[in-house]
Amino acid sequence: MDAHSVNLVNNDKPVVVCCGDSITHGHIGYDWVSSLREKDDSKIYINAGVNADLTWNLNQRADDIIKHNPDYITILIGTNDAIGSQPVKLIQDYYIQTKNLPQTPSIDWFEEQIEIFVDEIKKNTSAKIAITTLPWLGEQEDATIINVIKNHNKIIKRIALKYDISIIDLFSKFKEKINHNDSVPYTTSELRRLRGLRAVILYYVFGWSWNRIGMKYKLQLLCDHIHLNERGGSLIENEVKRFLSK
Repeated sequence: MDAHSVNLVNNDKPVVVCCGDSITHGHIGYDWVSSLREKDDSKIYINAGVNADLTWNLNQRADDIIKHNPDYITILIGTNDAIGSQPVKLIQDYYIQTKNLPQTPSIDWFEEQIEIFVDEIKKNTSAKIAITTLPWLGEQEDATIINVIKNHNKIIKRIALKYDISIIDLFSKFKEKINHNDSVPYTTSELRRLRGLRAVILYYVFGWSWNRIGMKYKLQLLCDHIHLNERGGSLIENEVKRFLSK
């Protein structure tokens, strides 16, 4: 049930719209939105996650979210902004070309776009809103990319405070759970995308769990250094469940 195609008619249940990128879309990695939907038929869960989206892309489809008059909105966006902000031409060109971006990704652009999005849905819905800090990229806490994620998360926390919306601190949940540091490092090379392709093949063709796929790289919460495995996905699922019960 995606935000663009679903048409709610004569619905009397609370509507939950989960906004984001592939981590929310759930076709690569654990599908926590579908899991919530299967376990809770008291609400309508709409998946507004789109693979590889940056925050600018999410803004382009804000109307698809607002039109459902949601009672709850969750936001988990920025991982691709963080990846695309790195000075690696191959990655930057990939995002510009495949996502039709008007400029090169940067943390400043992310800050501008996430505030635009939150302001838009605050003004145009009466939904309770929760924004999520970004999960880790890879599981080595001392890696340079983790500092990039932390800097994006500072912006997310500032926006949550400014607009008085709930925050789900997924990054901190990762920190609590990752208790050793011998995993294969995250990489900005083309191996990044090949790991994702490998994960998809092993899951959909060979029936491996996302947990098992991640074990290849000694990952505890991720399956391919970017997307959540079942353990990682259960963290966001449980936090969203708590948010919806408030």
